[in-house]
Amino acid sequence: MTKPTTVAVTLDPESYGIFKEAMALAESAGAKVTVGHLVQHYLHDEIRRQNPRKIAQRFLKSVVRQIKVSPSGETVGQRA
Repeated sequence: MTKPTTVAVTLDPESYGIFKEAMALAESAGAKVTVGHLVQHYLHDEIRRQNPRKIAQRFLKSVVRQIKVSPSGETVGQRA
């Protein structure tokens, strides 16, 4: 089962410029696209190339590292 989701992406100025350049090239070829559409298409393609389960596991590990939760579920520095 798949579930749609919404993701907000913030691009640094250099990355935005690259997508904007791609948009200009697409428009010169007759396609009407936005930077947002190009980013969405690119991210979708990248996700399709990778294993979604591995992406989710890497994300979970990142979150755990950021909030410093031990494997047992305890917050580091606190005792239950």
